[in-house]
Amino acid sequence: MRDRIQLLLIGLLLPFLCVTGCGRDASAPPEADTPEPEAETMAAPEKKAEISWNTYHGAFSLSGVADTSLPDELTPAWRFLAGAPVITTPVAGGGRVYFVNTQGAIFAVDDAGAEIWSTTIPREAVDQWSPTQHQIDAPLTYFRETLLAGSLDGILFALDAVTGAVKWQADLDGTILGAANIALVTPNEGGAPAARVYVIEQGSGVLHCLDFETGHAVWQSTGVERCDGSPGIGGGTVVFGSCAATLHVFSAQTGERLRDIAVGDESQVAGGVAVLGEEVYSGSRSGLVLRAATSTGAIVWRNTDCAAEVFTTPAVNDQRIIFGCAGGDIHALKRESGEPVWTVQTGGAATSPVIAGDKVVAGSRGTLLVLRLDDGQKLWSHDVSDEITAPAVAGGLVIVGCDDGTVAAFR
Repeated sequence: MRDRIQLLLIGLLLPFLCVTGCGRDASAPPEADTPEPEAETMAAPEKKAEISWNTYHGAFSLSGVADTSLPDELTPAWRFLAGAPVITTPVAGGGRVYFVNTQGAIFAVDDAGAEIWSTTIPREAVDQWSPTQHQIDAPLTYFRETLLAGSLDGILFALDAVTGAVKWQADLDGTILGAANIALVTPNEGGAPAARVYVIEQGSGVLHCLDFETGHAVWQSTGVERCDGSPGIGGGTVVFGSCAATLHVFSAQTGERLRDIAVGDESQVAGGVAVLGEEVYSGSRSGLVLRAATSTGAIVWRNTDCAAEVFTTPAVNDQRIIFGCAGGDIHALKRESGEPVWTVQTGGAATSPVIAGDKVVAGSRGTLLVLRLDDGQKLWSHDVSDEITAPAVAGGLVIVGCDDGTVAAFR
């Protein structure tokens, strides 16, 4: 999901959604550790990993929670000139921050904003009217010193996160618009858990499972419908929504389509979904936000407080679910019941929010906001650019991509 910047385009295209498509969503290590990704028959992590912002929305569950505390006010840390707009959220890991611009250039910088490397990936067959390098429109993913980047040509690239060199590539024969995701799966015959990559071909909604080390295909699902968002992983399942106004639940191990969960009329799902254990949280085109059980398909609760599209990915912790609306509202609900707690009007379409301790961080058009989690009180704001992405929170930094061709970091 590309997050904030495309929400304006989605608003213009909504009358045509599901005719041509349904829209779309997109560090230095502190003391705490990031859990390894979850999947069916998960094994215990073999080692502790550094704090990372693995996907555009944090961990592989897409829960949007940062294991850190933020002050009431942030301070500008650095700004990097990327040469073209950065419209997907940066990711972070191993003491580095990674992002891609709209011309297909991928960058790695250190936690002080100094460039470590940059690269583009040439296209093999081009004419004078076509781009000479792959356009990376999907959000990046970081795991184990590897960066995953999906192109509009439908090729998923694995890059060495230390050097930027391409390690492998896999052709999905279509388009990749959502972020790739990761899980550890124990093979049926036993043995060590294997890392798997899950990525969706946009037009068909086919879910591809690849070997993380080689990029070789493990399995692929049947298609469900156009999918513009990113899959969330939890409880042994891979879950994503589609233009069929449905959430689709697949086994992370076998690719079996376990069940479909109907969301509702005019409720196409174009954003990523948060998956915590056997619970999935999702927004939709109609503004409906829901919690459902992936094990049974039962809808636990529905919330209809938002009158505009929710193509953002909710942030979910033990007590709260926070989500942003295209109309500019940021809502907080009780996780257990879906009852409203507070609503804040930001003045511009809101990005996918992040819960960081007792704070909420989110973008609104080009403004970065810090809200108090308990009551939604605005504690701080900063006008960063005309448009910014959803924030990444890692290593004491809050980082956003900007449509003016920069990446801005705050401490």
